[in-house]
Amino acid sequence: AFFIDRVFGMAKSVVKAYELDDSGTTALPDSRSNVAPHNRLDHLTHVGFAKLLSGDGLAGLYRRWAEDFATRLKILHIGEDWVEDADIMEYWANPLVSALNKALAGPLLEAIDPEFTRNFLKFLPYVPPLMKGLPRWWIPEGYRLRTGLTKTVQQWQSIARACFKESDIDSDGDADRWWGCKAFREREAFLSRVDNWDHAAVASSDFGLLWGANQNVHWAAVWTVVEGFKDESILARVREELQDANFESNFDIDKLLSLPLLNSVYAEVMRLRVEVQHVLYSKHEVIRINEWIFPKQRIVIVPAGPAHLDEDFWNSRDGKHPVDTFWADRFLVYPNDPFSGPSKKKLTTLDVGDKCEMGEDRGRPKYKESGIASSFIPYGIGERTCPGRFFARREIIAFCATIINDYDVELLTSEKSFKNGSTFYGLGTMRPLKRIPFRVRKRRIV
Repeated sequence: AFFIDRVFGMAKSVVKAYELDDSGTTALPDSRSNVAPHNRLDHLTHVGFAKLLSGDGLAGLYRRWAEDFATRLKILHIGEDWVEDADIMEYWANPLVSALNKALAGPLLEAIDPEFTRNFLKFLPYVPPLMKGLPRWWIPEGYRLRTGLTKTVQQWQSIARACFKESDIDSDGDADRWWGCKAFREREAFLSRVDNWDHAAVASSDFGLLWGANQNVHWAAVWTVVEGFKDESILARVREELQDANFESNFDIDKLLSLPLLNSVYAEVMRLRVEVQHVLYSKHEVIRINEWIFPKQRIVIVPAGPAHLDEDFWNSRDGKHPVDTFWADRFLVYPNDPFSGPSKKKLTTLDVGDKCEMGEDRGRPKYKESGIASSFIPYGIGERTCPGRFFARREIIAFCATIINDYDVELLTSEKSFKNGSTFYGLGTMRPLKRIPFRVRKRRIV
């Protein structure tokens, strides 16, 4: 509750609904809870996220994002001549954020304010100081950006309320030009019924949803490109894998999700570049994490970093690939190599066969993520594991495949091991400590 109060400016009287909701996320409320059904914010938002990001809405959301991002790639006018930029993260963030916001909320945000995406990106670094409760006089720009962005969200929703008709819904039953997608239509329906909530409260909550959807995924996607292009051998292998799979466009996500090396690059980026501090709390029950039991009504914070860099767990090939460095093959199991795979544990025949998640050709490596759940937690743990993980994986892998397959990228720096910055520590995907200058052009196939 304090997060949406401090970061997104929701009125304290309205935030009370979050604080009072002890009914849980499941369909049936906790028997000890007296929260009215229309005030079950935790359950209602959880179900909405699940349907949008991992249920019926996932395919449509990915399709809309992929179509719009492909269009924005063309608008960048990357041709046969090199295009240089001082920051690879910032360069790609704009089209990625714009595409996802449009896929989620439709075209109105940028129609109302053409600077919405630019200001959205400017706002992100102010989230940590806002979390700490720094006052307006200390970070006036952060407050100014928040006010402007929230106003645009509120204007979008006011137009949607006035203009939306059921006949505006696309044939897929999901997207529409006013609310963007079914999830926002349903959020409008249930949030407007919460006690003491008004349109300003709904706007603050939905601004928070847009922030959560965008905060981490795009930078993880760009990290895969950085890692792919900084090592010519990795680049050649990924391109060969894409060529062997007859990859043509990012729409064929099922094909991309079956490629072992590409998925291993994705997973290694999530292991190395994500530091999320997962917060757990239960009013009525103790919290169980593996063999540990924590008392109820206590905040438990589970950081991903120590688990992701645990030298006793992760395979480093006897130190050849230290856990604090990128190794593209860390999540690959090679059939004839019992010492391959993500963990130090020696593989068995079962590991190489049935437990490998992808591929039928036993002569080729297979991507392996099973059996490491306690040490690989980029999306959190338990019932509050990030519901956006299925979409995030799709975007990251599709972006990586598209840029590596269709473009040449050169990192204009002598650095080979990029350190994480601390600005977004604990919130998810870390940004580089320093800007990474680069240049890009359409791929020249020799």
